[in-house]
Amino acid sequence: MRKSITLNIPEPCHEDWNEMTPKQQGRHCMVCNKTVVDFTKQTDEQIIKTIEVKGDLCGRLKTNNSIEKLS
Repeated sequence: MRKSITLNIPEPCHEDWNEMTPKQQGRHCMVCNKTVVDFTKQTDEQIIKTIEVKGDLCGRLKTNNSIEKLS
């Protein structure tokens, strides 16, 4: 059975993905000092598992290629 989640993105981040330093899981944002996870090539199930394990994080989503704080 597929698991359903709701993502709450109250304030989308406006930092430029291309200006961030590449990292293994995504890119490092100097503004918030976090690794932004690249979800653009992940399945829904992989995204859900990452959110369950890491909780509060920033991620790049493929719906509009923006960077969002996921909570």
